[in-house]
Amino acid sequence: MRRGIGIVLIGLGVFLAVLGILLRVTVVPAVAKAPLSPGEDSGGVTQTDQSGVAAKLFDPATLTERRDVAVKATRYTRGDVPASQTQEALSQDLAVYDTFQRVEDEAGVVVTADTARFAFNRVTSELSNCCGANLDGENVEMSGIVPLKFPMFTQQQTYPYFDTSLNRGVDAVFQGEEEIEGLPVYKFLVTVEPTQIGTLEVPGDLVGSPLPSYVAPRYYANTLILFIEPTTGAIVKGESDQLQTLRGPDGTDQVTIIDAVIGTDTAQVSKYVEEVKPLAALINLLNNTAPLVAVLAGLLLLIIGILLVAIRGRQGSGYHAAP
Repeated sequence: MRRGIGIVLIGLGVFLAVLGILLRVTVVPAVAKAPLSPGEDSGGVTQTDQSGVAAKLFDPATLTERRDVAVKATRYTRGDVPASQTQEALSQDLAVYDTFQRVEDEAGVVVTADTARFAFNRVTSELSNCCGANLDGENVEMSGIVPLKFPMFTQQQTYPYFDTSLNRGVDAVFQGEEEIEGLPVYKFLVTVEPTQIGTLEVPGDLVGSPLPSYVAPRYYANTLILFIEPTTGAIVKGESDQLQTLRGPDGTDQVTIIDAVIGTDTAQVSKYVEEVKPLAALINLLNNTAPLVAVLAGLLLLIIGILLVAIRGRQGSGYHAAP
């Protein structure tokens, strides 16, 4: 009887130990990925809302700077599932997302608008120049991580965060651990020093030039704070302090195109927390708790089973003298 129980326990122990290992090496890699379409539960499109105040905002109609203008930024994102299922995309495990973002003032007048198409690895979030990736319809060389999410299992390190104004990666530096509505997050800081991103032809007197018109260098600077849920890499909250200016012939800022602080709306943050919490908990369960419990339980049953079989073996091999 003991020997039979021991054999059963050995088999069950081996099963649990193998199950624990399989959870880590097969189930977690299949689950811990960016979805092919981020808006599967909302008609295929997700909406991100941000708002803030522009201390200065250039009005092209009057060629004057407006002050303390309430602004709103809205981003729409959808996944191009067929593009993600091509042979090239599958070979790199890519997701392909199309995005449209607009910034408008309190009257609904569009301040800026842009489109982007990103192809990125579903685990590492590294950008790929595949599948028609572009910014405003223009093919550019993309590198770094996609500006929509961080890698799965984000580490406390510096990441090259792709800046769509610069068309290159900028260091996102880890700042520390915080908590948002009970959700542990990592804080990252992206700092862009004033950098020329183009030119704009304007009336000369607008920028201190004696010429009728002047091609003014356009400069961009930004301080971006991002709060990341580390298991999923989801950006739960962000705040951008952006400055764009036009410089005159003397090399100094003459016109402020936009000087604004824009951050994720409170309701949007709460929505992200509600969505990310259960997913992060599930992945952590499959990646940490369940495998550990399964392996430990398996080893315990294996040891008990071996002991029962060994004890029964010794009892069965005892010497019996003839009567």
